[in-house]
Amino acid sequence: MIRHSFLFIFVATAVALGACGGEEVGRICDLGVEAPGVNETVVASPSLDCTTRTCLKVPLTNALPAGSRYPDGNRGLCTAECESDDDCERVPESPCAGGFTCAIPTTVGPFCCRKFCICKDYVVIPENGTIPEPLACDAGNPDNACCNLPGRAGQGICP
Repeated sequence: MIRHSFLFIFVATAVALGACGGEEVGRICDLGVEAPGVNETVVASPSLDCTTRTCLKVPLTNALPAGSRYPDGNRGLCTAECESDDDCERVPESPCAGGFTCAIPTTVGPFCCRKFCICKDYVVIPENGTIPEPLACDAGNPDNACCNLPGRAGQGICP
């Protein structure tokens, strides 16, 4: 009986510790579309390659550090919605060497103004370490049309 109790506590602790942290991101995934243009951002969902079912490709705007690779063609990296960089847990096999930041990759479409884990190697990170929120995602500006902004649901073109 004691042996089973110890085993149960061990397994429960392992599961609890495994649940800590953010979503695993950074695995190579298929966007399911033709290769995007060099300046295009693509958020593809559902992506069966990813546990979060979301694949992201952002334009390469930064020189790649040693050990990093940019996904070619119609490939991106598995991503997850986030609130902070701590929500973005890099998988060991990721081609993104520098880790991930939580930022808004697009201001149009169904994923507009949502924060996702973005590879730091691919984008320019300001000195303060935080990518600024795009002006198009300012919920206080009534001209911003993204339906994901607070207070937009059920108004105008938003369902």
